[in-house]
Amino acid sequence: MTNASVVLDIATLDVTYPNGTNALRGVSLRVGTGERLAVIGESGCGKTTIARTILGLLPSGSRVAGSAIVAGSDVLALSERSHRRLRGTTIGYVAQSPYDAMNPLWSVERNVAEAWRAVGCQPPTGHVVAALERLGINDAAARIRQRPFAWSGGMLQRAAIAAATAHRPALLVADEPTSALDAELASDILELLDSTSVALLIITHDVHLVAQHVHRIVVCYAGRIVEDRAALDICEQPRHPYTRALLAARIEPGRPLGVPLDGDPPDLSQPIVGCSFAPRCPVAVERCLTEQPGLVDGVACHVVNDRG
Repeated sequence: MTNASVVLDIATLDVTYPNGTNALRGVSLRVGTGERLAVIGESGCGKTTIARTILGLLPSGSRVAGSAIVAGSDVLALSERSHRRLRGTTIGYVAQSPYDAMNPLWSVERNVAEAWRAVGCQPPTGHVVAALERLGINDAAARIRQRPFAWSGGMLQRAAIAAATAHRPALLVADEPTSALDAELASDILELLDSTSVALLIITHDVHLVAQHVHRIVVCYAGRIVEDRAALDICEQPRHPYTRALLAARIEPGRPLGVPLDGDPPDLSQPIVGCSFAPRCPVAVERCLTEQPGLVDGVACHVVNDRG
């Protein structure tokens, strides 16, 4: 991947929230033009913090170190005013719940058109209707006058995608965009995200669903990246013990119940010595308790990497 093709370049990113939680610890990842990347992990692993950092939406008083460059701009060095200019134009955002993302007192048309008004212009005549029709909304000319509550979740998420991609942003960030949808609708939404984005970063918990729609998957645990490999490789041959545990815990219709992951994630307000997953890991050795593993061939695990 050449520098010219890199849309998102995060290097050694550390984020500590005002309450002392060290949510990200040395995270580095890249997304190139035409690439689709998913970030997965348990709640609290740091995946949503990555999205908030990119969007400039971290709580006031957060301490941040490292760099996060989007389309040539280091977003960590930007003022709030400058960062606001990037949202919608350079960085698009699709939220977890389209109902929460929309103003319930406005029509769907006005909500989508806000993507243009937010940057000081008006949408071209007929553009909102055309965008919704391209995303599969039938009879869009009549339906856009309705308020969000009259639309289904799948329809409204299409409207949210239309707004997020109105200016063809260099990077589209989608935070759990399918969690409120059934499996068939979720797959449709992921296909739309793929077809409407230049570069795509998806924050999710459903590894098997997104694996069909992304090139790479990054697995986070306790604020660190523990595995970063091709999507199908991770699903078919997960290497890190945490990744294997995540896949084993997944519940699927018609299959036996998943195997729960014993133990709890570490307290991120306290220093962590060694591998953060070691206390829950079935293959941990003495070295895991004292030395933090580096990412080697896409896996951060002493045991796996020593085996080769």
